[in-house]
Amino acid sequence: MSRITDSTKIEKIKRAIMEIMCEHGYKDISIAMISEKAGVSTGYLYRYYSGKDELIQDIIETNMYEIKDRILINSQANKTVYEYLYNIIDGIFDLVNTDHVTGKFIAKQVLEINHPEWMQDKKDIEINNSIGDILLLGKETGEIDSKYDRNDIEVLFFTLPFRYILLEMTKDEAKKFTKEEVAKLSEMCMKAIK
Repeated sequence: MSRITDSTKIEKIKRAIMEIMCEHGYKDISIAMISEKAGVSTGYLYRYYSGKDELIQDIIETNMYEIKDRILINSQANKTVYEYLYNIIDGIFDLVNTDHVTGKFIAKQVLEINHPEWMQDKKDIEINNSIGDILLLGKETGEIDSKYDRNDIEVLFFTLPFRYILLEMTKDEAKKFTKEEVAKLSEMCMKAIK
């Protein structure tokens, strides 16, 4: 939120939220935990946010916009589903390679099924449009079997890469994802929908 003017504190707070949510999840996080990890007082946080939900919502929305911008940019230019998928996974991996904490945080949020009510009510128009675009393109190019629908595409294309990230980061927290892994995951997904 723009109401906080100390950019150093903003970054410390964002980082603290992401790290704590990666370790503990949404339900077990508190304003006290955030303020302690960020090195700011709880009063400081309450001056700008009404509570945990507003603070976390701000961070999640900011990060989700970043990932959508990175992955969905130029999606109309793709000529095949494979190219579309490759670019999505490449964008996700690029984000993780740039900032592991943010990448892990986003992966966990995408895969989380027990979101607070305010998150469950949000409809993600860009992702829904992308799924529709992928499905339409796949039907036109013959890359997607007609028995698959929007849910199948979402499960494969928008969850598998994030699960892969978390599994690999469990083995090596500082892992750098490669173009070979982008190709491997893209091929796996394409084989699953053919």
